[in-house]
Amino acid sequence: MKKFIILLLFFPLIGDCQQVQWVSKVIKSSSDLGGKQYSSRRVIGKPDVFPQGGDSPNAWAPKNAQDGHDFIEVEFEKAQTVKQIAIFENLNTGCFVKVLAGTGDGKYNEVFRSAFSTMNMDLGFMDKGSAGADRAYYFGRRRRKVSVASDVNNKPGIEYAKLEEPVENVKALRVVFSFKKSAGDKQIDAIGISDSDVPIVPIINTRKEFENLTKPEVVFTSDKYFGFSFLKDNRLYLNMEDNNKKNNIFSLDVINGKGQNLTQLPQSINKNQENNYLVGIIGNRFIVGGSPYKKGSSETGYFIYNQSGSEYVVEKPLEIVAFNNFAEVSYLTANKDGSIIIMALESDISQGGLDLYFAKIKEDGTYSILQNLGKNVNSANDEFLPFLAEDEKTLFFISNGMSSYGNEDLYYTVRLDDTWKKWSEPINLGPIINDENPQNSFVYDGKNEMLYYKVIKEEKYQLLRVKIPINYLKGN
Repeated sequence: MKKFIILLLFFPLIGDCQQVQWVSKVIKSSSDLGGKQYSSRRVIGKPDVFPQGGDSPNAWAPKNAQDGHDFIEVEFEKAQTVKQIAIFENLNTGCFVKVLAGTGDGKYNEVFRSAFSTMNMDLGFMDKGSAGADRAYYFGRRRRKVSVASDVNNKPGIEYAKLEEPVENVKALRVVFSFKKSAGDKQIDAIGISDSDVPIVPIINTRKEFENLTKPEVVFTSDKYFGFSFLKDNRLYLNMEDNNKKNNIFSLDVINGKGQNLTQLPQSINKNQENNYLVGIIGNRFIVGGSPYKKGSSETGYFIYNQSGSEYVVEKPLEIVAFNNFAEVSYLTANKDGSIIIMALESDISQGGLDLYFAKIKEDGTYSILQNLGKNVNSANDEFLPFLAEDEKTLFFISNGMSSYGNEDLYYTVRLDDTWKKWSEPINLGPIINDENPQNSFVYDGKNEMLYYKVIKEEKYQLLRVKIPINYLKGN
C-alpha cells in the first residue's frame, strides 16, 4: 500500500473560534459495498485515514465506482451556519460535483457546484507494498460478501466547497459525485462543515509532549528478523529465527542501555514446530503462543508453562469459552496476576479486521467469553499487538485504521473504569516513534519509563528505546 508524507505546514491552522462538525449520521447513499468495512457509515466522524490517505476499509466505497452518478445524504449533530464543506477523498480525487443543504426535513437546496477546488495530498510517497494485494486481502476474504474491486491508484485529496455567502441552520447535506470523472477506485473518508472559510485540515490525535522526546537509543541490532512482546527485570524476550528457520524464544539482557547475552531458551519451551513466542510471565508461569489449535473449541494456541530450574514443563493450555478466530494469527497480553487477558483477533463481532477483546478468568482457570473493547478503540481496519502496562490501565497497541504518520502506528488508550469496557480515545505516540515504516514490536517498561520498539534501518533490524514519562500517558 502506498503511503504519503504529508506536509501539514503548508496548511493554514484552524482558528479556535471556528466551529467544525463531522457527520454524525448517514441518511442514505446511492450504493456501498455493504457490511462493516467500506460501508457508507464509514464517513461518520472525523477523518480516519487522513493525512496519510490511501485505500482503507474505514471509508465509504461505492459499489460501482465507474457508473457516474453517486450521492450520499448525511446529517450533523446540530444545525449550524455553514461557510465551508470539506470532503476527504482517499483515492482518485476530483469527482465531487455539488452540495445541497437542508435543515433536516428531507428537503435540500443547492448551495455549491464544484469548479474542482481540490487540495491534492499527493506530495510524495513511500511505496510500502502492493495496493492490489491490500485490496485482495480485504475484498477477497470469503466471509465478506463484497465485489472484488479493480486496482488502486492512490491520489488522495481534500475538496473544498467554499460558499459565497454563509448558509444558516444547516443540519443535513446531500453530496453528489460523478465517480467516472477519474479512473480507479473511489473512497470518501469524512465530510466536515465549518462556519469559516479557513480550510478544515486533518489532525492526528497526539500529544505535544511526544514531539519533544529525547533521541531514541539503539539497544540491539540484528541481521535476522526478530519480534518481542515482553520484558521482565531488564530482560527482553524475543522470538527470532534459529539456523533452521524456526522461530524460537530468546532472552536478551539490557545492561546500561545495551542488549547483551542473547540466549536461546531450552527446547522444553520452544516446542512448536514453526513458531514460538512469549507473551507474559506470571510468577514462574510463562504464557507461550504459536501452537496450532482446533477451531470451534476452547483452544487458543497458547499454553502455560511452569519453570522448573532451567527447564520448562507444560502446565495446561490457555482456554477461552467459545473461542473463535477468523484470522490465522492472534496476539495476547495479560495483567500482573493473569486474571484479565486482552487479545487481538477477528471474530464475527469484530468492527472490521483484527479487534481488541478482553476476558476474565473463571474459577476453573479458563477464561470467560471474549468481549469487544468497542468502537472507541477498534476501527474497521486492524488493531493488534496489545500490551498492557504495569499500571493495568494503559493499553498500547498498533493500528492501521486511524489518522497516522505512516502505515501501522503505535497508539495507547487509558482504561476509564473497572468494567474493562470503557477506554479513552486512542492517542498516537507521535512522529519521533511513528513514521512511514510500520511498527510491529514494542514493550513499555513502566518502572524505568522506557518504551522499547523495533525499526528497520539499512536492511538491519534495530531495537530502540526512548524515555516516555508515565505522566505523558494521559488521555486528551
